[in-house]
Amino acid sequence: MNKKLKFILIIVGIILLIIATNVTMKNLSVSKVEIEMIYKGEDQLITKEQVQSVLNKKYGNLTNYKRKEIKTEEIEEFLGNKNLIYSADVYLSLLGTLEIKITQNNPIIRIINNKGEQRYIDEDGNICKLIKNKTANVLIANGEIKENLAKLQKIDSIQTPVTYKIYSLASKIRNDNLLCNQVDQIYYNKNATYDFIPKIGDYIIKFGKFEKVDEKLLKLNNLYREGFSEFGWDNYSEIKLEFEGQVVCVRK
Repeated sequence: MNKKLKFILIIVGIILLIIATNVTMKNLSVSKVEIEMIYKGEDQLITKEQVQSVLNKKYGNLTNYKRKEIKTEEIEEFLGNKNLIYSADVYLSLLGTLEIKITQNNPIIRIINNKGEQRYIDEDGNICKLIKNKTANVLIANGEIKENLAKLQKIDSIQTPVTYKIYSLASKIRNDNLLCNQVDQIYYNKNATYDFIPKIGDYIIKFGKFEKVDEKLLKLNNLYREGFSEFGWDNYSEIKLEFEGQVVCVRK
């Protein structure tokens, strides 16, 4: 047997071995299920135990499945449609472990409309339901908000203009290292103006209409950093940001 033929036979043998091994492996059962939770923010609203429970209700014990019976894309889609799950990455390892990586939505504001209906909005504008016994430590928005978010998956400036503007304000406040520790609540008024309620202090910040947003937030930042740090806020009932180039502080 010449060297060339011998080499070909070796290659064919290796390929056949790989095929046979692959077939055998696919007929083996899933060895175990590993769930990894990824939280983009500080709030841990869903747990791996809850994800496991959801999977058990849908599929039963996944370790009873043969590896070839596992449809990873189907499981990804199933989990990805669940509340507060931003994405799911599912795959089988070489050792037969079903690896499931869950990324939770990262809420940045809780919207309470004028009927008392509540929803979270995450950093990407996705709408999420609240869950029992756990609350995200985020800004709250309430007041004369008439929009119903119950049947929507994502906010936008056309369908939900008020909520979209509130979400925009929340995003900017969240990304400001000073204001995120000062502002606790956004209140929407009938005349389409916005008030901020601070975390500390007995006063109201009159933001006004949704216009010149960055300019107003910069003025508020400067007030906290340069004004209140020297004079405090205890003597004031209102902080008005509506006026061009200035902040008006109304004494009690």
